[in-house]
Amino acid sequence: MRRITYLLAAGALVASACGGGGRNGGGGYGGNGWPTGDDLATGGGNGGGDDGGGQIPNCSNGGDPNTDQDNDGYTPAQGDCDDCNPSINPGAIQIPGDPVDYACNGKPGVLPACDANVAGKRDPSSLAAAFDQCDPRFFKGAMTVGWSDMRARKAVPHYGIIVPRAGKSMALLSNGIAADKKDPDFDPMNEENPGTDLSNNGQNDTSHANPLPNLKGVPGCSQNQPGQVNDYTEVVVKLKAPTNANSFSFDFQFFSAEYPMYVCTEYNDEFLVLQDSAGEFGGAPTNIAFDMQKNPITINNGFFTVCTNDNSKPQTQHCKKPVSGIDGTGFEDLPGGGGGILPCQSDQDCFGIGACVKGSCAIGGDIPGGSTGWLTTKSPVTPGEEVTLHFIIFDEGDNILDSAVLIDNFQWGAVAVKAPTTTPIQ
Repeated sequence: MRRITYLLAAGALVASACGGGGRNGGGGYGGNGWPTGDDLATGGGNGGGDDGGGQIPNCSNGGDPNTDQDNDGYTPAQGDCDDCNPSINPGAIQIPGDPVDYACNGKPGVLPACDANVAGKRDPSSLAAAFDQCDPRFFKGAMTVGWSDMRARKAVPHYGIIVPRAGKSMALLSNGIAADKKDPDFDPMNEENPGTDLSNNGQNDTSHANPLPNLKGVPGCSQNQPGQVNDYTEVVVKLKAPTNANSFSFDFQFFSAEYPMYVCTEYNDEFLVLQDSAGEFGGAPTNIAFDMQKNPITINNGFFTVCTNDNSKPQTQHCKKPVSGIDGTGFEDLPGGGGGILPCQSDQDCFGIGACVKGSCAIGGDIPGGSTGWLTTKSPVTPGEEVTLHFIIFDEGDNILDSAVLIDNFQWGAVAVKAPTTTPIQ
């Protein structure tokens, strides 16, 4: 353990006929070796209009109400309002901006509002609602895994100056305290560097088996993946894909106080999103969030660009946006916390472990943490299947120096994709 002294966009869903069968059956991926964005495939159909893009030729409605002509799992007697189109049935999701009543509920283009009243809540179902999943047809439940400190998760209406991508709330997960600088839960003496040890100096067992111990790190950096990780927060969301869905997407933004001192070291907080569904990746739980080189989401990933360049390492000289873009989160603060763990008047008061900055010892230098900015992950899904998503964040090698992630704007998509992709939101 490192010692303290070292211290889915709404308009993007388009109509297509539902495909059948699973995808990517060749086995699970660990986040490396994914097909590239050039492998994306678009869905069929004409993208909307009067037939939803999937009308069966020579089919007519008005026959036997107990016959499922389009084989979508619903008969007219069960509420299928167009039994000649497998994209239209009570198990489908409405498509914003499209006049077709895909869900047969009389509300074309309308999705249920989920997150108007969840801000401040910490239970898993409220966190799912915060990133816009609450429709009981598709949302089947949520839970935490292992010893889970409730302080490390919260639905929030803002995070510093950052506002939701959709709706009124976002899910915030952390391996420290899930709070921004305006939140009463924020600890100005510790957040986000030196951070919060959720184990309370070992009194609580916040360790957990590393969910992907064989996941490779960034080439040229430490490849050490411990068997046990610390300050573990995992929220599991169980979903059922709509009958007209071939993919899903969600937005996220990762923050860390490990930057820049611990870039390319074994002290590497990590954010994983594991997809567990029978029709994809050979049924193996698979990480679907990564950078352009398929590296996992850590301070080493290529999307970590909201930061201040540090000339001490080549890997810390790729910042593109200033940390003013994450003001109010705590990750824009200099090392040592907002109030500092060790007051000082000069560098000599810091005993060689840091510089005296604004009356506090900046442990690890005078450069603040940073962030990836908003990213979007898209991944394939088989229509109608059960999908379990594991949103996980943890400390590697220690219990200090915190990281956090915002998750928002989960959407189902009718357009098919061959493999997961993660891209920046411009």
